[in-house]
This record gives sequence, structure tokens and C-alpha cells, in this order.
Amino acid sequence: MPAFRIVLVRPENEGNIGAVARSMSNFDFNSLYLVSPVPIGEDARKRAKHGNYVLDRAVIVQSVEEAVSGCDYVIGTTGIRNLGERKFLRNYETPREFALRVRRSRRSFALLFGPEGLGLSNKELASCDGVVSIPTSQEHPVMNLSHAVTVLLYELFISNFVREPERAAVELEKENLNQRFALLLESINYPEHKREKTRIMFRRLIARSGLSKWEFFILMGVISRTLDALRK
Repeated sequence: MPAFRIVLVRPENEGNIGAVARSMSNFDFNSLYLVSPVPIGEDARKRAKHGNYVLDRAVIVQSVEEAVSGCDYVIGTTGIRNLGERKFLRNYETPREFALRVRRSRRSFALLFGPEGLGLSNKELASCDGVVSIPTSQEHPVMNLSHAVTVLLYELFISNFVREPERAAVELEKENLNQRFALLLESINYPEHKREKTRIMFRRLIARSGLSKWEFFILMGVISRTLDALRK
């Protein structure tokens, strides 16, 4: 499993810091780094609720370099995407794409969130190994800091519960199924002038369905038993 460090760069609102700590506790994240933050006072503590232990463990540093030291990858976040000549700086993945891509990684990631006013600078984004952005309304693209953190943490958390897809039935297995279906049409004396179109329909239906191995064996078993019953 990957390890994640949440880094708030120059946060301007202590309430947001507390809200981030609360979201971190909701989704089992506990490593919080604060780069040149505002003082953490009572408002942050109130917003943190059951996440006050995250605030207690938070590491305060004076530079992004200190905050990401020891991490394998640095991932920036932005609410502004694909701007003119500098668009390569803001080519991005969605939180879901990022979460699914890294969920089996054994690496450590620092997730950078910029200040509420301007977000991460182009220089800071250029130093990142990747960028994540939350698709939002074009009229109101920039989310509140703590809300944006919550969306990304949710996707990282829920990705652990997404099952790996079952292995699909291979071509030979699908061909065997199509042949069995053709035999079934013969066995039930299906009108001969309709058989070809029906076989094509069944073949395309199977191709679209993306049968798993389990589904293939169930369907193959039903057709085979039907053929055996008809022969008796």
C-alpha cells in the first residue's frame, strides 16, 4: 500500500487546517505537514473535532522542500487547468484516476495543496512529479481547500475497496460457447433460415458482454446440460 503525506502550503485559514485534520481522520490519513502556516488556535481545534490528534502530530516546516523530503513522489493539486503556453504544468489526472493508478504502489507520496488565495505557483507545480485536479464547474472551478482535500482523500480511501476485475473469458472459450449455441439451435430445430442471423446476434452479444470466467462457465454449463437433455 502507498503511504501518503498531506502537505498544506502556506495555509491562510486556521479553520481550514482543522477541517483538513478532521477529514484526514475520517479516511485514515495521519501524516500532516504545514508549510509556513497561520497560527493554529481554538478555531482549528474546534473544526478538527475527532481529528485533533492529527493536529497534535502535524509537522511545521518553512519550505516545500522540507515538507516533501523523504517522499518518492510529489503530487501537486490545482483548480486551474491547461493555461496557454504553460499548459504542460497543469496537465492533470482526476482524483479517481490517480487513486486507482497508485493504489497497489509501495511508494510514498506527498500531496501538495496550495494556499486558499492563489494555490500552488507555477514554480511549485513544475517541481511536482504529477498534478491532480478535481473536475468542477467552469464558472466556479476553485474549491475550498478543505473540501478539495476531502475529495482526494475519499477517492484514495475508497480505491482500496474496488475489486480487481475478474479475468475475462479468452477467445477460444468464447468460440466454444458460440459453437455450443449453434448446436443448440440445431437440436431444437430452430428455423434454418434464421440460424445464421441468430448465431451472429449471439456472437455479438457475447462479445459485448465481456464475460468473466465464472460467467462463461455458468452459461456453458446451462447450454451443455440442455443439449444433453435433448439428446436423451
